[in-house]
Amino acid sequence: METKGGGGRGGPGQHASRRAPAARADGEEAKPGSDFWERISRGNNMTKVGSSTNPRDVASQIAAQARAAVDCPVLQCLGPQSTNQAVKAIAIARTYLFQSDQLGQRSHPDLAVYPEFVKLEGGNDDQLSAVQLVLSKRSRRPCDVKDGRSLKVGKETDAKSLAGAIANCTREGSRVELTAIGAASVNQAIKSIAIARQYVEEEAIDLCCRPEFVEINEGDGDNSTSALRFLVLVEQT
Repeated sequence: METKGGGGRGGPGQHASRRAPAARADGEEAKPGSDFWERISRGNNMTKVGSSTNPRDVASQIAAQARAAVDCPVLQCLGPQSTNQAVKAIAIARTYLFQSDQLGQRSHPDLAVYPEFVKLEGGNDDQLSAVQLVLSKRSRRPCDVKDGRSLKVGKETDAKSLAGAIANCTREGSRVELTAIGAASVNQAIKSIAIARQYVEEEAIDLCCRPEFVEINEGDGDNSTSALRFLVLVEQT
């Protein structure tokens, strides 16, 4: 995979923090590629991802902050296309960090994603529902779902029903893997994990996920389709 911004001693995606800060209309909104040191010093670690945001730009920023002694950014998304771009950015950032880790110069973390719903103030006293993807650094470890459940997510999948299935599997101690093709399906997968987190929040456990790209062969032909796979992990709280 070609990696924009890679090739330095720190590994792929290392130069995000050295780019010139992007223009901000209100002086506060963070854009991908902005100088995160300056932004975090002002108490702002939020990055808004739009439907046309370049995932590689966001991935470089995520990877740079993951390597630094700061928290990873919180990604805010409004709508399926924005959520899809954000998830792709996280999957790319995980690839950047894995490639850096393979260089062997020093250890690089992996990323865990905690989806949640937030309300945004609209222009006419309305509230818009958005998704926030809270990123956390985690030790790198292999994950195996051979004994778990693999679920396909479509654009028509009911997020609440899928969330119930995820919650039940985690209560039984089974790993869950979701596979989604296309922005609408990815959006439903993220929403289902966010809802499942609400279902189990009183049971002293929490859920997170690790997205990655996979190739899926559909039918009898040799053609493959790019998809996003989410490994859902359980954590004690």
